[in-house]
Amino acid sequence: MNKKQLLKSFQELKGEIETLRKKHVVQGLVDKFHTEKKTLEKRIEKTVVDEVKKAKKFLTEQKKELNKIQKKVEKIISQKKSEAKKTLKTAQKAAKKATKKAPAKRVAKTTKKVSKKA
Repeated sequence: MNKKQLLKSFQELKGEIETLRKKHVVQGLVDKFHTEKKTLEKRIEKTVVDEVKKAKKFLTEQKKELNKIQKKVEKIISQKKSEAKKTLKTAQKAAKKATKKAPAKRVAKTTKKVSKKA
């Protein structure tokens, strides 16, 4: 073999070694990316599950609070309704009494007016 052939084969070998090294480096990077991707996916999934649990817990607490408030409101409404019924009954009784007494007064007034004109 002459010098040119040796240099040419050496250059070819050098090129092949470089491409193999690049492939190895690239493959190593790809592997690192895949493992990092998997770990990130696991972290994200865990975080999402934790956040969903927190949200559910928050919702149950809010439902409990709303139920307490609703019971209080219903109790107050029923009390107000019963008070309103009582006041309505007393007002109706007073109105009945007033209407019974009122016609007698009206008659007396009208007679007075008539007598004044005459």
